[in-house]
Amino acid sequence: MVNTGLLILTNPAKVAKLLPIIKKHVLKTLYIQYFPDKNILYSTSYSQLPFNKLNGPCYSHIVANIYASASSYSNCLDVRVLLLSLKNSSGSTIRTKRPVELVIFDETYNTNDVNTLMQDYLDNMSIDCEFLMLNQKNQELSCVKSSTNVQSSDGKVYKNVVLGGTFDRLHTGHKIFLSEAILRCSHELTVGVTDSNMIQRKILWELIEPCSKRIALLQDFAEDVDPSLKYYIVPITDIYGPTKDDPSFELIVVSEETKKGGDLINHRRTENNLRKLDIHVVKLAEDPDHNEHEEVKISSSNNRMRLLGTRLKQPNRTEKPIQPYIIGLTGGIASGKSSIADKLQKLGAGLINCDFIAHALYAPGMNCYHKIIDTFGNKYLNQDGQVNRNALGSLVFNDKSELEKLNKILWPAVLEEAKNQVNELNKKGFKVVVVEAAVLIQAGWQQVFHEIWTCIIPYDEAVKRLMNRNNLTKEEAEKRILVQPGNIEQVKNAHVVISTLWSYEVTQQQVERAWNEVIRDL
Repeated sequence: MVNTGLLILTNPAKVAKLLPIIKKHVLKTLYIQYFPDKNILYSTSYSQLPFNKLNGPCYSHIVANIYASASSYSNCLDVRVLLLSLKNSSGSTIRTKRPVELVIFDETYNTNDVNTLMQDYLDNMSIDCEFLMLNQKNQELSCVKSSTNVQSSDGKVYKNVVLGGTFDRLHTGHKIFLSEAILRCSHELTVGVTDSNMIQRKILWELIEPCSKRIALLQDFAEDVDPSLKYYIVPITDIYGPTKDDPSFELIVVSEETKKGGDLINHRRTENNLRKLDIHVVKLAEDPDHNEHEEVKISSSNNRMRLLGTRLKQPNRTEKPIQPYIIGLTGGIASGKSSIADKLQKLGAGLINCDFIAHALYAPGMNCYHKIIDTFGNKYLNQDGQVNRNALGSLVFNDKSELEKLNKILWPAVLEEAKNQVNELNKKGFKVVVVEAAVLIQAGWQQVFHEIWTCIIPYDEAVKRLMNRNNLTKEEAEKRILVQPGNIEQVKNAHVVISTLWSYEVTQQQVERAWNEVIRDL
């Protein structure tokens, strides 16, 4: 099996049947070079092939269809349709950033002709590059009919083109969107990438990759599929970005759902005495794997939902005994930690609740009890001598310095008792122990656990839940939420993220997915 392959494609209708075979040979990246002419190997010159008589936009629907056919394999293969040769390029080589280790043909050709093409026209070929002619190994493919009539409409090419978006975890929909712009651009392509202040209304926005990483992935993809253009990929803090004051732009590429944004941009340009941009609208690609809770289109939101319950980074296993395997379960207040803990206990985990430990430490006679009285005074005791936790809570949640005093008393004692309980559960034969600890991150306990699982819900949902659960005003609920780390900080420290925003069944699926991965590893 190789990391990088190149498919020489003459019939796009074959892609859906070719990919199940190709993924058995190619592990990471699959380049696709489309040739409209099946007799490519008998042409006198690669640079004189028939597709060079037509410009890029005429092939946009074919490129989109190739990507759509490949969408089901996007998790295991990074498919990249090469565009340079579809744009009336004078170049005579197939250029790729990654060395091609396997060339795959969808037709049967003479071996000498194949070797000639590989030697003369592949710009970046590994030393031991091999080839595979799928028709020889899969005869039924020869009966697939092509439907690749080139559309002649919308064939205008522009010098400077612009588009924008979030581009989180570059996926098939993004590749279609970018390819539509690249095929219509002859010189400079500007891409605006939404920065942090523009993403907070999106589903699971806390899981969106950093802007710098999204920009780097876009740059890599764009330069790979068409190295002839100049790319300016920049962060933007509003929907206008550079379009509001750059007179050089000629075309803006938008999706069906952002067409209104293109109109707003043109309105602003008119106000700034700039010419309106031509607008090209890209049709949304349907996600064949979407469920009832996801969007019908291929989207980053769907991808982020599918990350829930999966391992986002490797566990902390160095220099730690593997048994019991300790999972730290944390998350903001009202995020659903306890419901997740119950599900894990039913699956077979030993469970330790740090809130219960803390409550026990308030009991008269406990060391923490005496420290609390010494620090805060007898006024926070009930008539029966018990600590009035509601009154103490009102104090500490309204005064950060008082909260820090209480934490210094409780946190070391809670951790010590949690470790004692882990040892007891280990003696009882539990291979996995879950420690539910809301304060895990604030207390700096990250290295105590093999993995950290974090529960997150949107801020507004947390406020609503806390108001209903604890009979608090909105202001009181917000104060309690804001003294804890926000979702961004929670996710930053997490190996697994779970959200209870959706139905019981959806939450259960996330928990089982994460649990099964741990059990497989153990």
